[in-house]
Amino acid sequence: MLALGAALVVLLGFGAYFLFGRSSAPTAVATPTPSPTMSATATPSASLSPTPSASSTPEVAARCPLNGMPMASEATAERTALLVQIENHPLARPARNLNSADIVFEAPVEGDTTRFSAVFLCQPTVGLTGPVRSARYYNIDLWQDLHVLPVGFGASGGALTRFAAAGMPYVNGITGGWPWYSRVSGRAAPHNLYADIERVRSSFGSMPRLDTLAERVGELRPPFAIDPVVEPPAGRTVAEVTIQTNSYWRFGWRWDASVSAWLRQDAGKAVVDAVNDQPVSATSVIVQRVTQEEVLGDPDPGGNSRRLQHMVGSGRGTLYVDGQAVDVRWSRPKASDGTSWTYAGSGDPVVLPAGRIWWEIVPVTASVSED
Repeated sequence: MLALGAALVVLLGFGAYFLFGRSSAPTAVATPTPSPTMSATATPSASLSPTPSASSTPEVAARCPLNGMPMASEATAERTALLVQIENHPLARPARNLNSADIVFEAPVEGDTTRFSAVFLCQPTVGLTGPVRSARYYNIDLWQDLHVLPVGFGASGGALTRFAAAGMPYVNGITGGWPWYSRVSGRAAPHNLYADIERVRSSFGSMPRLDTLAERVGELRPPFAIDPVVEPPAGRTVAEVTIQTNSYWRFGWRWDASVSAWLRQDAGKAVVDAVNDQPVSATSVIVQRVTQEEVLGDPDPGGNSRRLQHMVGSGRGTLYVDGQAVDVRWSRPKASDGTSWTYAGSGDPVVLPAGRIWWEIVPVTASVSED
């Protein structure tokens, strides 16, 4: 009977895993803070609306160096760009402030489920951002590539060792007593941890520890050339792109011509930003195909192997823009280099229209299908 009971426990746990995907908990548990509300601290983003045509695009005083979208002033671009780890577990959805990010990276973690790394520089966030989770190995590549400051909550022992060896600055919510993290009511741990990005921004210049980290970030290096009136080369007409990283983890994008944007879907369901229930959207989605390996000897608390993506080298990819798919190539010869992108057909540099960018880091073994 004892053996039968143990077997049932294992089967139930395995079933929950396939229903919800794996959740990687931080390596330590922080002392809970009072449960705040997620009230707005900045003006909410405008509702999703059609993008004006190139001929009617008005001149603006300043544009974001990361994606070409209008921003408050040129001084905004002089801030330190923050790379925030945001959870994508089903129990953590919907996330907050994904539509306030300039660029969002998505990459596999344990079990080839995925996690977001959102870059915040040019747009204000609204209330709390998150749920915030732990950093992963690929954070080193994103820091070295774009020169952004990673913000998260913990990391594995192996990842922390690699961060230190690379000299990566990291605002780690588990250590250091950083004051911007809060657990909120209404969600179960570990899916209830959020960060106040506006408070982080306001602390530069008044918190020496933070300023020391910022000094190690380097000068911002935008990954793409942006032209608000660019016309991408002709490609395949695509209404929907679906990415599947394992047998049960499926996500993607659907083109909506009425708003000139790609709309996010997870497991076939539309995704919204919890700030205002607007669809999570992107103007450009770029898929980078990379080799990936399982890391042995550094498992998550459940014993699952972590993932290491090889983002130095070269490979192929696809740009999804304006309802089309265009084959591209990427190259990053050294870790200190920025990733360069070219059109596969012409070899010319990739130029993106102004608008939010989603950068999908996808193993070559994963499935990418177009409809």
